Amino acid sequence: MNKADNAIAVEVPRLMSPEKAMGVIEQYTEWIDDVASRYGVPAALIKAILYQEMTRMDVLDPLADLAVQVTPGHTRDSSTGIAQIFGHVGLAAANYAIDHELASYESLGLDTDHRLDAADPKDVFRVWQKLHDDPKANIELATLNLLVAADEVVGRTDFGSFSDDEIKLVLTRYNANVRHITAYGEEAFEHYKRFIA
Repeated sequence: MNKADNAIAVEVPRLMSPEKAMGVIEQYTEWIDDVASRYGVPAALIKAILYQEMTRMDVLDPLADLAVQVTPGHTRDSSTGIAQIFGHVGLAAANYAIDHELASYESLGLDTDHRLDAADPKDVFRVWQKLHDDPKANIELATLNLLVAADEVVGRTDFGSFSDDEIKLVLTRYNANVRHITAYGEEAFEHYKRFIA
């Protein structure tokens, strides 16, 4: 018998109930609709990601955030906020928006005099702080990350033409750097269908 056979499964308590997650989504519905309209991403897709991520947050997430905040030089990164985005992912989404003339750093609330660089811990931390402290910025950069994901795994961003499997791929890519549908993508797709109903 190996150690794995003797391992005890411990379920880490979740921080947000489905009801509370729905309350947060309702609180930000007007903002979600605004960014959905601006960027051409279905509001139901944004809501599905928010619901999926908020209901998966557990007691370890605040500890990861604290590690980012107290690490000298802010060289750590963690997923943060209601859409659980890493600083480097939010930075890439912001740069995607700049490159595709969808937004400016100023319109995204990112105060900078230079192009943000994922290799610079100060830039990553700047974006991470915005994601951590500003739920609207978190939602907006999550929306832009969905565009990045669609562009990467489907090769286009006209969501209205996407098949179910293409939507699942985008949802999967939001969560992981893979190009095949995962259980996460399948589960998030069920939330998406509920939000478009």
